[in-house]
Amino acid sequence: MTIQQVHVHEGELSEQEAVALLAEVVAIPSVSGSERELADRLRDIARERGAESHIDEVGNVHVVVGRGPRTVMLLSHLDTVPGVVAFEHTDTLVRGRGAVDAKGPLTAMLVAALGSRDLGVRVHWVGVVEEETLLSRGAEYIRRTVPAPDAVIVGEPSGADSVTIGYKGLAELEVRCEVPRTHTATPGPKASEVLVRGLARLLERYATRGNANFRDVGMVIRNGRFDAFSSECSLAFRTPPGVAADTLAEEVAAVLGEHTEVSAAYDVPAVIVPRGSLCVRALTRAIAAEGMRPGHKLKTGTSDMNTLSRSWQVPMATYGPGDCAQDHTDHEHILIDEYLRGVRILRSALRELSNSLGEVAL
Repeated sequence: MTIQQVHVHEGELSEQEAVALLAEVVAIPSVSGSERELADRLRDIARERGAESHIDEVGNVHVVVGRGPRTVMLLSHLDTVPGVVAFEHTDTLVRGRGAVDAKGPLTAMLVAALGSRDLGVRVHWVGVVEEETLLSRGAEYIRRTVPAPDAVIVGEPSGADSVTIGYKGLAELEVRCEVPRTHTATPGPKASEVLVRGLARLLERYATRGNANFRDVGMVIRNGRFDAFSSECSLAFRTPPGVAADTLAEEVAAVLGEHTEVSAAYDVPAVIVPRGSLCVRALTRAIAAEGMRPGHKLKTGTSDMNTLSRSWQVPMATYGPGDCAQDHTDHEHILIDEYLRGVRILRSALRELSNSLGEVAL
């Protein structure tokens, strides 16, 4: 299907224009590290709509709409995981890589932001790069260089009827196993055997329940190199609140046993926000006003809410249309009705936040 670029004019997007924008965003490839084409297009659309917009040093695209003493940030990611999902745009859905994670939430937030110029609050929309990589370079840059706003909504698929209030943390551990070099036929421990047996014990301890439950530690083996005398691998642990990376590294080393060394390569802690916080309350009320029963989710993955909350102590929540079961799959798609509900809910939540932040200022 041929994609028509969105023809823009200053002002709020209609539903038809919002859907056309979603289709265009999904159709533009933006695998981690290759987001510039999409960033450029979104910057241009925002400018043509009368908003301030620029691209920063690491490739994040910023859009600022409205004026006021308070700032609400809407932040989602431009990038997708690799893999081809054939693009499709029908009357009911948009299919393609990133349609749910997270181009649906990303676009819904931009549409909501562009329609918020008269709310009396400054809305700062950001499309960040490289969220799907280990270091979340785009969000880290925002956290370090942008003054903390008064409230943040992170865009990830929660379903139009739910707000995500918590994510597990991520601890990346590097494991190295070495034994004295001998002839391979000589009796004695081999590094590959020691490490494989140790990994089996770790999987038994962490992976069975931990990858399915928010309160348990989960583990995935990311990669490895196995040799008779020197072997190594990387382990990604999803950590619940209260589990520190250095403590986890000590526990892993104890399970693996002798001949192994364990070090922490990267970690970001888990995050849970109160259900009564401004952002959660605003989104919950907006969902109810749309005629749906609001839900609150705890996710076993990690998002940019983890990254931002490392130093920003402001009201936060994560929200976005789309079924998260579609994330990274070979049939990833988002329903148009779901997407449009998300746009309306975000607009309502922004109005609620504008009123709430105004009351706090008084």
